[in-house]
Amino acid sequence: MAKALGLDKDGNQKVMSAKDYAGDAVGQFALNSLNGMQGQMSYFYINKIGMAEATAGNVLLIAKIVDAFTDLIMGKIVENTNSKHGKARPWMLWMIIPTVLAIIGMFTVPNVSGGALMAYGILSNIFASAVCYTAVAVPYYTMIAFKTRSNEEKGKIGTFRSAVGYAVGVSLGIGLIPITNALGGDQRAWIIFASVLAVISGICMFIVFKTSKELYVESKEENAEEASVGILKGLGILIRNKYWIKITVVGVAMNVMYALIMAGPLFYAQMILGNDTYYSLINTVNLVPSILGFLTVGFIIKKFGLTKTSAIASVIGIVGCVIRCIFPGSLIVTLLAGSVVMYATIPLISCLPAMVLNTAEYNMYTNGVRIVGMTNASNSFVGKIGGGLGSASIGWILAIAGAAAAKGSANAMTIGVYAMNIYVPLAMFVIMLIVLATYNYDKKYEALMKSGGKKIELSE
Repeated sequence: MAKALGLDKDGNQKVMSAKDYAGDAVGQFALNSLNGMQGQMSYFYINKIGMAEATAGNVLLIAKIVDAFTDLIMGKIVENTNSKHGKARPWMLWMIIPTVLAIIGMFTVPNVSGGALMAYGILSNIFASAVCYTAVAVPYYTMIAFKTRSNEEKGKIGTFRSAVGYAVGVSLGIGLIPITNALGGDQRAWIIFASVLAVISGICMFIVFKTSKELYVESKEENAEEASVGILKGLGILIRNKYWIKITVVGVAMNVMYALIMAGPLFYAQMILGNDTYYSLINTVNLVPSILGFLTVGFIIKKFGLTKTSAIASVIGIVGCVIRCIFPGSLIVTLLAGSVVMYATIPLISCLPAMVLNTAEYNMYTNGVRIVGMTNASNSFVGKIGGGLGSASIGWILAIAGAAAAKGSANAMTIGVYAMNIYVPLAMFVIMLIVLATYNYDKKYEALMKSGGKKIELSE
């Protein structure tokens, strides 16, 4: 069966069938349900619970800071996992019930105020993100390395996963407000909505567990050597890996941008357009570039590779944001130029997991260990840091704009909403393009894979 699939352009055996891609990709439903609903917590806290804007931002940031440090720990746990089901795969089964409870728990906020309200917000978000999201995301992304050695297939895995993740994100954007409003628009409505997502997420995680295969797990000797690397030593190896550092910067910038363009339009619809139901219109229009992106990203990756594809996407995102800067209050420009920005995110979220994963080979080249679990934990790490900063910045921007408005600045709130929707995402695209322009790892990775584990010289 594997031989019938042939080799990729780099000479690596292809092993993934359409069924394998589909079974793997549905796991993204659980991750994006957790992440997507957390992205709406600012709106939920401020508009449904009555939490102060700055407090809402601080709650989310504190949870994400705690969360970030659990990723490397979870990476180490995955490296030390040796069960009859594999290393990463069993976590898809073990985390089903906690994930279901976490999604629901974020919205079952008790009728309290002050410090008690803030404490519940912090603890429920830490459980959802630092515990559940981490214990699902780190092994889920690590499985890519255990499934295939082919860059082409890794890119396709990323594309299929991104397609499911995007479908969840866009569906939340289209359906969240109309459905919760139809259910009453109150906290109870949000709990019902979250409960449905939670159950579907649990089912999807079970499907991933049943359909996944770990074909390229390290040998016993490599496992023993990897297990001997402590967290601090592993972190030291990663910090000395210049390619891991660069792709981490790209990942943080991408996730800040992504968090803002997914959650920011809700406040844009509410404060600029005067009706939060426009949020559904914006997300409905974004379906077109999303579908187009997933139809074209595979061809672009195959032709240009992971790094150039990401750089091209960054340029496209910059163009879309600049157009919006010229006409920031126009609904038509928001829909059209916003679609350009949305298209740009598809290649980025498709390429990043494989780019992070590939830097593990440089660890092997320089230190004799891949530490795949800890290396790949950075994919979750940057998502949480970036997503946390993006989500928290919404509360901060609104708080700063509100204070300025109180002092007589008539346009403060408008500028604040533009900042979260246009200006900050533009800055993130620029940062990504600058870093990617100096990222020259693709050919080195190909050479390392062709070496078959033999020590070779890499031109720096």
